[in-house]
Amino acid sequence: MLQNYFKITFRNLWRNKAFSLINIFGLAVGIASCLLLTMYLSHELSYDDFQQKADRIVRVTMEYSMEGQVDKAPVTGTKVVPEFGRQFPEVESGVRLMGSQAVVRYGDHQFSEKRLVFADSALFTIFSFPLLKGVSEKALAGPNLVVLSQSTAAKYFGNEEAVGKVVRINSGGGEKEYTVTGIVADCPANSQIKYDLLASFTTLKAAKTEIWWSANYASYLLLRSPEAIAPLQAKIPEFMKKQFGPDGLSGGNYLTYNLEPLRSVHLHSEVEGNFEPNGDLTYIYIFASIAVLILLIACVNYINLATSRAVERAQEVGVRKVMGALQGQLFGQFIGESIIVTFSALILGLLLGFLTLPLFNELSDRQFSFGVWLQPHNLLILVGIGLVVSLVAGAYPALVLARFQPIRVLKGHLKVSGGAQFRRVLIVFQFAITAFLIVSTLIVRNQLAYIQNKKLGYNKDQVLVLPADRQVNEKIRALKSEFKQSADVQEVSMAYETPTFIQGGYSMRRSDMPDGKEKMVTAIPVDEDFAKTLDLRILAGRDLTPTDMARASTPGDSSNYYHFILNESAAKELGWSPQEAIGQKMDMGSGRPGEVKAVVADFHFSSMKQKIGPLVIFPERGWNVVLVKVSGNQLPKTIQFLESKWRTLVPDRPFEYEFLSDEFNKLYAVETRTGQIFSVFAFLSIFLGCLGLFGLSAYTTVQRTKEIGIRKVLGASVPSIVLLLSRDFLKLVLISILLASPLAWYAMNSWLQDFAYRIEVEWWIFVLAALIAVAIAFLTVSFQSVKAALMNPVKSLKTE
Repeated sequence: MLQNYFKITFRNLWRNKAFSLINIFGLAVGIASCLLLTMYLSHELSYDDFQQKADRIVRVTMEYSMEGQVDKAPVTGTKVVPEFGRQFPEVESGVRLMGSQAVVRYGDHQFSEKRLVFADSALFTIFSFPLLKGVSEKALAGPNLVVLSQSTAAKYFGNEEAVGKVVRINSGGGEKEYTVTGIVADCPANSQIKYDLLASFTTLKAAKTEIWWSANYASYLLLRSPEAIAPLQAKIPEFMKKQFGPDGLSGGNYLTYNLEPLRSVHLHSEVEGNFEPNGDLTYIYIFASIAVLILLIACVNYINLATSRAVERAQEVGVRKVMGALQGQLFGQFIGESIIVTFSALILGLLLGFLTLPLFNELSDRQFSFGVWLQPHNLLILVGIGLVVSLVAGAYPALVLARFQPIRVLKGHLKVSGGAQFRRVLIVFQFAITAFLIVSTLIVRNQLAYIQNKKLGYNKDQVLVLPADRQVNEKIRALKSEFKQSADVQEVSMAYETPTFIQGGYSMRRSDMPDGKEKMVTAIPVDEDFAKTLDLRILAGRDLTPTDMARASTPGDSSNYYHFILNESAAKELGWSPQEAIGQKMDMGSGRPGEVKAVVADFHFSSMKQKIGPLVIFPERGWNVVLVKVSGNQLPKTIQFLESKWRTLVPDRPFEYEFLSDEFNKLYAVETRTGQIFSVFAFLSIFLGCLGLFGLSAYTTVQRTKEIGIRKVLGASVPSIVLLLSRDFLKLVLISILLASPLAWYAMNSWLQDFAYRIEVEWWIFVLAALIAVAIAFLTVSFQSVKAALMNPVKSLKTE
């Protein structure tokens, strides 16, 4: 009997090749999309799952308040880890980490490294980073020791033994010799801590002192049990109050720390990541929804086409029932057909997924391997998905066909009760999803375009960013002079960091404020050419000069006197208008007394998810980047010129550059990547919706061939026939749009709330989405309608 069922199934599929192809290909596209999105979701949700002690590891983040301003940071001072270990029995161990860039030299070879991490010796006892060579307890237990990742060791030494070798590392504070003490496995892609080299934390000057402030370090604690997190968190605020005593933080000012379970950091943290940007739980929900919706659209296509063809299968069912076939046997036969279609689609979907994976990797900026789906447990999951899809897509058509009454069917009295109405509901559901995704895609793309085109308050175009260190700082005067020999080089400046994302946290106060009163502020050390290089707009006062630099040349020197540049928000925070601020006495942090020399217009110095806050620009050495503003007229030639001068003056550091505009774009890499993925899969959902509508309209047109022929004989025009055949479908599409628009408005408004600077969701977006959806539906349906309307009526009536 099973053999007979298979014969009938394949015979039926072959007889209706077009509809079989639409069903199989539609399901295959839906399954492939679902598999690719599942790989992305699985990666995001699996962050740090490989850490064996993850349930006991917490990241410590800093929270502090000054004069009612509350701020949170993913870093702490050097004292948190050792002091918490001494004071709290819940803490078993801890580790401090600091990410850095470095130039590494071995022999005649020079390497620029972006992922050097300084770490305490407890790193390998807390985290499960496999040490392939070396002793975990000793690998970082002393100054000037370094552990290389497996790929880094191969890059430096090839097949030579790396352990015991000496490399020279310049991480900004001068070149030092480091002994290689171990080889660690490359860090997994789903690790929030990213490294290529791990250097001993005791090498840093900061390791010699323990302070609460000067927060530059990621701090992790290993607790004695997972249940200790909540009790320890409850103790920290009161403990921190005692650290400062009655003469310390007063009023509502405070400093405390929050504990974040390791596995929660990537998707649930309230503060940005240390070594890579956080993920976003909202996007997880969005992509999971898209994966499910695309698969549902494919299933709806199958259901619609299968039920619409029920009349063709009616006589077959009637004959089988007369011959003694039971309803359960018929149901099993049609479910079997669904399983064959679904598993054919599953195989094709796997092939499509494999072929499109390189494109998806590029789109998502990940390196997924499709081999993961060929593992036994995942193959079982795929079989389960196939069975579920078979039941979801095939159950209703199977029930409809199996319930036909044989006597009525064989007499020609056939009516599928509620079938047409059910198909209409499915079409509305299908195109509601499509309309929702069209609206959402338009809004996401408009927001990203708004970010790209919004005036930032500074010039990011044609500005090169060159990494700097102590040697570069010492040669900056000569570099500026040599660079400006080119007519295409307009300005050169030095800064601690680029203006795209300034993170330095300081305090500021007016000279007439009471002792202990100060306000939090973001600040950046620069040289005298910073404002000119970035075209900052000075509202009042005058720009910095070389004399200002000389008067504030040595950080911490009591003879220093600073001339500050405030942005509008900082001046307002201190109670001054731009004009009133000029010449006012103030100080910033410890050992930085001075006065306001200029006020510049507010500019965006962080993500547009945050409002512009107070910013102080001050002259001080210790720069990390060189900013070179060029004309852009002969860019390759200009870059070649800069490189030649750089190699002459700073031979110990490779010439590297990045455009400031590219660095700005990295701020929104997650949103841009999300928008691209969203657009691609929205297009696929539209394609699947059109595929189903095409099949359904084709079948409906075939069913009405005789009617069309009669109408043409009676004088009906081609446009009137096209409108007749398209009208019902277009009505359903319009209903879909009306249902989807409120949901899309609510969902996109919620997404936009993450941005302090955002577009307004305007009515024309919904009108445009409606026009797009109607146009797509009309073109899809009208293709079959025009074909039927142009058919010779004599031939169609003769055939009928």
